[in-house]
Amino acid sequence: MPNIEENINLNINLGEPIELAADTAVQLKMAGQVQRAFLPSSLPDSDKMKWSVIFQPADWVSGDIYDAARLDEQHIGFYIADAVGHSVPAALLTMFLKQALVMRQTVGDDYRIFAPAEVLKNLNEQMLAQKLNGSLFATCCYCLLNIRTMQFTYSRAGHPYPILIKSDSEPVQLQNRGGLLGVFQQAEYEQDTIQLDKGDKIFVYSDGCESHVGGYDDEGVFHFNERFLSICDLPVEQMTGEFELTVKDNPVSREILDDITTLALEIL
Repeated sequence: MPNIEENINLNINLGEPIELAADTAVQLKMAGQVQRAFLPSSLPDSDKMKWSVIFQPADWVSGDIYDAARLDEQHIGFYIADAVGHSVPAALLTMFLKQALVMRQTVGDDYRIFAPAEVLKNLNEQMLAQKLNGSLFATCCYCLLNIRTMQFTYSRAGHPYPILIKSDSEPVQLQNRGGLLGVFQQAEYEQDTIQLDKGDKIFVYSDGCESHVGGYDDEGVFHFNERFLSICDLPVEQMTGEFELTVKDNPVSREILDDITTLALEIL
């Protein structure tokens, strides 16, 4: 007799609605509550910056996870990680990602803050060491903000490009290369740094949001959606609120339904 996970995966693969016993649904709802407890209870807002987040699991639990944490008086580390899929197996993998992603190392009375590329390299090695099933992998975008200089450093592991939104120009994708997590032993992760100014916004998102952000034309050139462009000038909380409405107003079929997670930052 197939277990719960097999039932869930079978139904998703066939595009059929998931029908579970009431007690199973209650357990999955509780699992979702446990997963949410691993998310930050608050974001590191200050008089210099404002944060806003959207977290919408496709099912009871999510394959996405995020965090934004003050590492010391000068640095904030933040990320979105996306485990393949969006049900129980993916949610279990997010718990591992949460524990294995290390932003800072403390030794005695001293500490060291890891650079974004190093964070992803270490996380990839941790995943490979677990010898997970070949179909289990993840993506991540990890960012480090110096709140004194407003230098923003980022690295990606197969994740959608973070977006820089400036008040005097169209948004741009911050592109660099980095392989999937948990797949390649010798994966390399590029790292880049840009200077943020007052009024700039950073928009990081999981791949479930991609169709609501933009898409590629026949020549492989990316274009932002008109709807996304129309909300970029809004304050960050209003922007994410409007983006959430866009997602609700443009539902996708069950076959391609995915988790929706965004983490946005505005420099005040």
